[in-house]
Order: sequence, then C-alpha cells, then structure tokens
Amino acid sequence: MQKEVISAPMAGITDTVFRRICREYGADATFSEMVSAEGLFHAGQATVELLYFTEKERPYGLQLFGADPEHMAWAASFAYNAVHPDFIDINSGCPVPKVIKRNGGAALLRDPVLFKKIITTVVKAVPIPVTVKIRSGLNTNQWVDQEYARIAEGSGVKAITVHPRSRAMGFSGHSFWERIAIVKNTVSIPVIGNGDIIRGSDAVRMFAETGCDAVMVGRGMNGNPWIFSEIKDAIAGREHSPVSIQEKGAALIKHMAAYRERYGEYKATKEMKKHCSWYLKGMPEASFCRNAVFHAVSYEDLVAVVVKAFNVSSYMEIQLTGT
Repeated sequence: MQKEVISAPMAGITDTVFRRICREYGADATFSEMVSAEGLFHAGQATVELLYFTEKERPYGLQLFGADPEHMAWAASFAYNAVHPDFIDINSGCPVPKVIKRNGGAALLRDPVLFKKIITTVVKAVPIPVTVKIRSGLNTNQWVDQEYARIAEGSGVKAITVHPRSRAMGFSGHSFWERIAIVKNTVSIPVIGNGDIIRGSDAVRMFAETGCDAVMVGRGMNGNPWIFSEIKDAIAGREHSPVSIQEKGAALIKHMAAYRERYGEYKATKEMKKHCSWYLKGMPEASFCRNAVFHAVSYEDLVAVVVKAFNVSSYMEIQLTGT
C-alpha cells in the first residue's frame, strides 16, 4: 500500500489557493479549513464560501465542526449536494477556546455519547466516506483515543486521524507518537498520524514507529509546501534537492498572485502577511524582513519586500525568458 501524505485542515490557512499549492508539491489529498456546521445551517455567507474548491485539489475532504448532531448531518448533506467533496471529516480535536466553548472540536472528547450520535447521523446523511480527526485526550495522560477510535469505527467511520496531544497541551511539547501506534493496534480502519512532522525524516520515522497508514502534515507545511515532495523523496530513499532562496521567493510571489486573483487585493495584502512570515523562516535577516512585511500598507509594498528579501527579481526574469 502506498504511504500517503495529506495536508491538514487548518483554519485561516488551507484555503483553495494553498491546497492547490500543496497538491502541486506532492500532497496526496487535501482538507478544507474547519467549516462550522452552524454557520452553514444559518446560511452564513462567509462560511458557505469556505466550501469552494477546484478539481485540482482532489481527493478533497470537507471538515466540519459542531456539537448538534442534526445540524452536523444537515451541513454534511448540504455540502455534499453543493460541491461534492470526496469525503466528510468530523473535527474532534480543535483546542481553540472559541470552538471548545461551543462544545465543538476537542470538547467532544468529554462526551462519547454525543460523539457517537454525531458520527452516526452524519454517516447516514451522506453517500460518501466519513472520517474523523481526534486528539488523544482532553488532559495529558488521560487518554481516550482508543475508546473514541472504537466508537468511530463502530459507527461507520472509514478512517481516523490521530493528533496525539491533549487538548490542554495545545501545540506545545512533542506529541506522543506511541498513541498513534496504540490506536492503530485497536482498530482495523486506516489510521492517519499527525503531529510534529517538519521534515521528510520525521514522516519516515512516524511510519516506522507507529505503523500508521498515512501521515498528515500541519504546521510543517506553513511557508514550506515543499515538505510534501521532501517526504515523498524520503519515503522512496531518494536524495532531496533543497529549494534555493530564489525559488522560494518566486513560489511565494506566485502564491501571492493566485491569492489576490481569488480573493482580491485588499484581502491578499492582509492575509498573505502571515504566509510571507512563514516563508521567511531561516532566511538571513528574517526578523528585519518580517517587520517590513507586517508594516506593508499595500499589495505592491508587500511584493517589494518579498522581491528584496529573496533577491528574486532577476531569478524570475530568467525563469520567464529561459535565458
């Protein structure tokens, strides 16, 4: 079986533009940003817009979060009929307080009865596979991942992603990869490992240590969509060619241009700043350049900062002219 590498669902990050970039660099499947079932149920325009994707992003999973089983089922059915994703994913791991307060995300880990009811209603509502993403528990060393994996499998879920941190950990510390192995040995459905994959060798080690069926990359892809090709090379035992500074800058400018085309100049100027900051990681004078990025007041200013930081103008001319 091919070892697959998947881009994680990340709010405010994995929009349609970034998902296409991830697929271009080797991601085997993509996920939407977290989509609120309540937002869809109440016809929130901003939420509905999150459903958009292109054929280039397939296989594509739409991730829903919420705590009302009927609303979750309605949202899944609505999304299926509106855009036809390849599968629906249920978020049971988000640690963000505003999601927890609504009993969504990782809050479901304190209520296995509700968790089961949500899965059951969603599975019945759509004719496509349903998957689920969980954390290993609410509190560190009070793990519930085995129990929840059994519930998920018994309720018709086709695959489960395990982020082996507790909700209380947030994104601190190193995740407990041994929990992925324990879940893998608990259920017969595919298990996807997630957490602390920042280079190709990490993915190889996770496969070896946990026996997981696929790996999911989250924060490791921020400013580094090449991680997918790096992982593929590492799995195949191939030498991976590092991306040059100029190649990185050119890719960022293309990312910015595609984002502006999709969302408009105002939003691109605002939202691409965080991406620019991530692409700058490890660069000479990165701190100075990040300061310039966040002080840019227009899209043109932002491009100028990137061109200077990555010394990319002459490189792009060469790429365009072939000389």
